[in-house]
Amino acid sequence: MLSITPIASSFKDNNGFVFTQNNLFYRLVAPSYFNDYDLLMGSGLYQQLTDAQRLITHTEISNTEFKTASDNKILLPTQLPFISYPYEWCFYMWQDAAIVTLKIALQSLMYGMILKDATPFNIQFYNGRPVFIDTLSFTKYEPGSPWVAYHQFCECILAPLLLMHYNNADMGKLFLIYPNGIPLNVVKSLLPIKAKFNLQVYLHIWLQSTITNTTNKTPTSAANKKLPLQKLEVLLNGLLNMVANLKPKKNNSIWQSYYNNTILSTAYLQAKTAIFNKFTNSINFKSVIDLGANDGHFSLLLKDKASHIIATDFDNNCVSKLYKEIRLQKIKNIVPILSTLNAPSPSIGWQNEERQSLTQRLKADLVLALALVHHLAIADNIPLQNIANWLHNMCTYLIIEFVPKTDEKVQQLLMHRIDIFENYTLNNFKNIFKNYFEIIAEEKIPSTERILFLMKKR
Repeated sequence: MLSITPIASSFKDNNGFVFTQNNLFYRLVAPSYFNDYDLLMGSGLYQQLTDAQRLITHTEISNTEFKTASDNKILLPTQLPFISYPYEWCFYMWQDAAIVTLKIALQSLMYGMILKDATPFNIQFYNGRPVFIDTLSFTKYEPGSPWVAYHQFCECILAPLLLMHYNNADMGKLFLIYPNGIPLNVVKSLLPIKAKFNLQVYLHIWLQSTITNTTNKTPTSAANKKLPLQKLEVLLNGLLNMVANLKPKKNNSIWQSYYNNTILSTAYLQAKTAIFNKFTNSINFKSVIDLGANDGHFSLLLKDKASHIIATDFDNNCVSKLYKEIRLQKIKNIVPILSTLNAPSPSIGWQNEERQSLTQRLKADLVLALALVHHLAIADNIPLQNIANWLHNMCTYLIIEFVPKTDEKVQQLLMHRIDIFENYTLNNFKNIFKNYFEIIAEEKIPSTERILFLMKKR
């Protein structure tokens, strides 16, 4: 029999936990949750939510092969190819996560249940859309009871959205510092004073912050007192309408039009795409990581070839543009991630183990590093040796672009600094990478000095 131990992020719920065996994720359900679980499954709520693709599906399996009490239930949920965290989402991903959370809360009430958790960590992006993954977050609704997750929703989901709406689209990253929710007094201090004159913002942020600070207890607003079902639905629908009408603070960047309005021409992109297609057609792969994906041009080229693609970029506008394209085309196998590669999301939480670093999670058959190395090596002073080792730990195949010092983009990077990068040469690049990869093919991009390489991990 196999012993089971909760994964590092699953220790806070007395009703059960998530564990792994043979690279599969399982969920144990303790007898203390059986009444709620039976209501979830028997009422029709589970079927409705899974049919709407709002809740992850699962299968009940025999627990006889595991070392656990005979009366525990074991669930095998649909396996997710990648776990992302809220501080890696663009505004529209946050917004969709908020909307699905509120719709689930409303739908639960129709079946005599209520959602007891409203943390964005319960949302993952799967098949191109947000899906709720915590099957144990549903409990029986007691008439007149408030929404116990209301304050959590305000701090963990509404607060980041409002900061991205009023201040800056990158402020969702603040959740990395406050993963249990951004304190409302902090939110209030960051929001512009005009936000206070929005009735919804005043009720859900200013008033809640004032009550919390005054009583030093759980807020006792209308949302937390005894509430008739009708008023609870009004609260949830009001939040849903508010969230759905938010927009990110507009902030233009040069990266959102990188291939259209810069010194790089359409001809360059077409030539690079032709070589790229030649390289990808010559190898077998299922999973892809696109590092510095920009608007996802090359990720989108592989949507019919790969089973799963992670597209990372540090620019919120680029990630937002790609996510909106994913929604528009109903693409199921691309997950955009907002991350700065020279300072990726770290491991955080209890003993720094609850949430894995982005580096730990980035593994794939094929990695794309296009128009990236010069930024890491020159703008960020990262030695080529370090870059090669980093990529070697991530993939089997690598498509990488070398941009020489004579390139206008590199000259722009060197414009306001001393050139201390004597080792940044094509020969040195090839010699270093040969220690980690076999160079399968290399091809110069016409009308440029840039070279595209196809490599295989040694």
